[in-house]
Amino acid sequence: MRVFLALSAAFLSLASLQGQSLVINELLASNDSYDYDDFFQFEDWIEVYNGGGIQNLAGYYLSDDPDTLNKWMFPSSNPGLTTILPGGHLRIWCDDDEQQGEDHANFKISNEGESLFLVAEDGTTILDSITIGIQQTDISFGRSCDGCSEWQYFNVPTPDAPNLTIALPPATLYINEFQSVNTSTVFDESFGFSSWIEVFNPNDYQVNLANYTLSIGTQSHVFSAEAPWQTTIEPNGFQLFWLDGNTASGANHTGIVPFEDGVLSLLHDDNTIIDEINWVMSLEEDNSRGRISDGSPNWTDFSTPTPRVTNSLQIISPASVVLNEVQSDNFITYADEVGEFDDWVELYNPTNEPIDLAGYYVSDRLDVPQKWQIATTAGDSTVILPGAFLMLIADENGSQGWNHMNFKLSSLGESIALRSPDGFSVADSVFLPELAPDRSWGRQYDAGAPWVEFFIPTPDASNGPMVTENLSGLGEQNIYPNPISSGHSAFFPCAGTLYDTHGKVLLEWFTPQSIALHLPAGLYFARLESPQGQSTQKVLVH
Repeated sequence: MRVFLALSAAFLSLASLQGQSLVINELLASNDSYDYDDFFQFEDWIEVYNGGGIQNLAGYYLSDDPDTLNKWMFPSSNPGLTTILPGGHLRIWCDDDEQQGEDHANFKISNEGESLFLVAEDGTTILDSITIGIQQTDISFGRSCDGCSEWQYFNVPTPDAPNLTIALPPATLYINEFQSVNTSTVFDESFGFSSWIEVFNPNDYQVNLANYTLSIGTQSHVFSAEAPWQTTIEPNGFQLFWLDGNTASGANHTGIVPFEDGVLSLLHDDNTIIDEINWVMSLEEDNSRGRISDGSPNWTDFSTPTPRVTNSLQIISPASVVLNEVQSDNFITYADEVGEFDDWVELYNPTNEPIDLAGYYVSDRLDVPQKWQIATTAGDSTVILPGAFLMLIADENGSQGWNHMNFKLSSLGESIALRSPDGFSVADSVFLPELAPDRSWGRQYDAGAPWVEFFIPTPDASNGPMVTENLSGLGEQNIYPNPISSGHSAFFPCAGTLYDTHGKVLLEWFTPQSIALHLPAGLYFARLESPQGQSTQKVLVH
């Protein structure tokens, strides 16, 4: 009996120690289809756990801003929604819509990463906090058990319930395409070229490969559970995995480096074989081998590989639209339609024809080329007139309009790409460097090169006129004729270089001469040089 009492006392003492503080227990930063609130909306949420006695959180705070710890206060109007029983949970919807109830906060959680705070009634004392990185849709991040110090990802979130890992059965997946000799086809996040496989998910739900195993011969690799945004395959989607032996580069890089033919297997964590293929080292350089149609049993070789997209891809050539200016830390520069200062991307149409961008894709991740698609139901709002601009808002808030994208931009720098409706062909791309608040990164003049930092951004407006000063000694001579028909010759009055709207060099010449321009219709730029000076002139080919 004394032993029982002693153990009971020890247990109560431990429980008391563990239950002294309220903690942020679990969160879902990208709720696309997991569960919905009372208004049937899929919103972000934070769950608070109470390891101690009964507690009413009225007057406490939640925040995602270290400079404003009292950003949202638990209201005192409904104790039934703010009181947590011992060992209980309380979920708050983070949807920036307080009008929907006392359990709706005035901020959203960024799925690109941020810090979250649970704050005492004084508005300054931090009771608990967590800093998160990139989050995967419908996968929550929480303590490995209620109140534990270790955090992990949950393929099956557990709001208002104990944090438990729920095993999922093996999913149907296909190794859909592979490339054993990749020298220029597709590069990874470090711009390296390596062997790769593409996995196709034919299901109407996403599949996380965390703890699955990939093996060939004596080599095997268990996919990490620490970065689901790199191991999760979207419904009816594709994901690329690098066979480069460089696991330090990310969870989508495996410890496998194939050196001979063999059977490549994908296994569930219960060792069920999901798929097996015959790996071949002898493919021609930059060719791939893949299923004729996604998931089919028949294979063929592709001279034009299709990483991260369907093997039945129909190429849609992009129009001559360009990324013109970008801002990743907008404090007071440009307000959107609802008066908010968010990140933005400016597109520009340098041609003489309207361009409809409905169905085009924009992404800030190389491994997710189809991250956000421009609406196909927004009518003529997606049309850019000749010489006009289109603003896309990067705020993760599609509820505010069709031009609000599902990601934010990193002020530390990242890549941005615009792709045609095939989700593969790149219309334009740029690497955005680290920028100070309220500065932007844009083309020195509209559609031109180079890219420069703007101390005074020019959203939804021209970046500035292009200098077309006459060269000394040439009088009023310019490129002639201009505009010019494709295949015809234009006279260039001195040495120079011809660029496309992406800044790519197309032609160089070193003396005054006539040059036949066998180029697609569009806008080009000629940089003319002589001992007397320099000039840049637009060249329009029709």
